[in-house]
Amino acid sequence: MRGGKRGGSGGRRQTGRHAIHQHTTQQAVADDSSSSSSSEDGETRQIAVPLGMWDFEQCDPKRCSGRRLVRLGLVQELRLGQVFRGIVMSPEGKQVVSRADLPILEQHGAAVIDCSWARLADVPFGRIRAIHNRQLPYLIAANPVNYGKPWRLNCAEALAAAFFVVGWDEVADNLMSRFKWGHAFREMNGALLERYRQCETSEQVLEVQREWMAMADREAMLRQQAKLGDYADVGAELASSNSSHNSSEGEPLNSESDPDSESEPSERQMARLVQQGRYRAETDRLGNVSYVKVDIKPAPVDQ
Repeated sequence: MRGGKRGGSGGRRQTGRHAIHQHTTQQAVADDSSSSSSSEDGETRQIAVPLGMWDFEQCDPKRCSGRRLVRLGLVQELRLGQVFRGIVMSPEGKQVVSRADLPILEQHGAAVIDCSWARLADVPFGRIRAIHNRQLPYLIAANPVNYGKPWRLNCAEALAAAFFVVGWDEVADNLMSRFKWGHAFREMNGALLERYRQCETSEQVLEVQREWMAMADREAMLRQQAKLGDYADVGAELASSNSSHNSSEGEPLNSESDPDSESEPSERQMARLVQQGRYRAETDRLGNVSYVKVDIKPAPVDQ
């Protein structure tokens, strides 16, 4: 069904993108900051829609993904009071982005607000003249600062997420390709993004979000129950592991190594068991890490 709809509107989209590309090209000639097509990593593939950013200089400039995109000539810095008619990812949004926003993205592009999650109260949202404020649905961050944390996307991820949700992967992949970790964002959120893009309205996206989070909560609860049930087994494994480990390093056994103890093993101890191949680490949809015991089958004996 999605393929049919995209095919039916293919001519309109191509025309819209071509017109926008001509417009942005003319802008680039007049604006030295966006006239270069080269980047720190080599030649830059330009994006055929306007991308903007209000920068409140609250982030580490060396880690700021938004500033990197500005340096690459892919995003234009916006001034307070400057009107942006595209989709703006903002906490002020009253609805989440959906495929219904595709025509606006095609014609006017998208923008983000570059600020610290810890300093949202300092941002003068009233002076940001956005016509179409939108929030993003539930997604997990892949950036190095907030890796594995839900909702904590950086500027590049926020922009890419909007284009992924509406099904415009070309732009989203282009943005993510500018970062070594960029591929991980789609890998971590791929199944959920695929469900979001099937939604035609903001309400449908929110319904998918509710279903997904409820499922993730159930999985987390089941994992926690299994985790608690495995503590005795883990304690036995640690006692066996530590008995040989202590003989060489002199590390004392503690209560976490006691097979009868119900206390949770430390990350260091679990990492040792994972390294030994006795357990494997798994990450759920909420970014929580759990450990699953590996069933080791005995090697076949030659007759």
